[in-house]
Amino acid sequence: MQQTAKYNGLLANDFISACRDYAYLINRHFPERGVLKLVGDRYRLDGDQRTVLYRGISSGEKSEIRKSLLVTDVTGKDLMIDGYNVLFTLLNYRLGRITFISTDHILRDAGSLHGKYRDENTLTESLGLLLEYLHRKQPGQTEIYLDSPVSHSDQHARMIREKMQVYHLQGDCHVIRSADWALKQCRHGVIATSDTAIIENALAPVIDLPKGILEGAYKADFLKMNELLATHKDQDAIDNG
Repeated sequence: MQQTAKYNGLLANDFISACRDYAYLINRHFPERGVLKLVGDRYRLDGDQRTVLYRGISSGEKSEIRKSLLVTDVTGKDLMIDGYNVLFTLLNYRLGRITFISTDHILRDAGSLHGKYRDENTLTESLGLLLEYLHRKQPGQTEIYLDSPVSHSDQHARMIREKMQVYHLQGDCHVIRSADWALKQCRHGVIATSDTAIIENALAPVIDLPKGILEGAYKADFLKMNELLATHKDQDAIDNG
């Protein structure tokens, strides 16, 4: 796992206690946004820590449902990619921003780009990582969806189409108003996204491409939210010995 000051804040006892309290309350069906404010204020969490809580911990029920949809192989299968979702996760990791494995076993980040970024070079490099990975895995038809409200989406689509040809990938890149909408309609193949709204409405299996790409390219060892929660339980058992 990357050892930076930001990550050290996620290993502090107060943050681990906040994770426990947050998980306890959302597993009892309290509203997530309200719980986030309550716990975040109680432990004086910063913005990154609050984002990790919200994106990293889901109820046990939701986590198991999402995890049950995950697959790890796309060889020979048609692949529908949530383009900016996948690329921004890769980009955030390469920029040193916090990345972690959520309780549903999916890699997420605390970058909060929301379509706003200024590092086109790193985005291009992240695209290279994605396409090189897909070239090795040899999916069937590969369709990449980009959200048109994101800056330079038409330019990115042209670049992606050109690079897909270089990597001998069959398929296309589509610029549409909402990639979410298109991916929720997919009934075959495999969907690549970490977006919970898509996953919870998915009609096809889901793959976590950034996790596989980064583990392969950088031997990445990510912070795992389930392990943080388990660590606190183990400590409680010792304290109550």
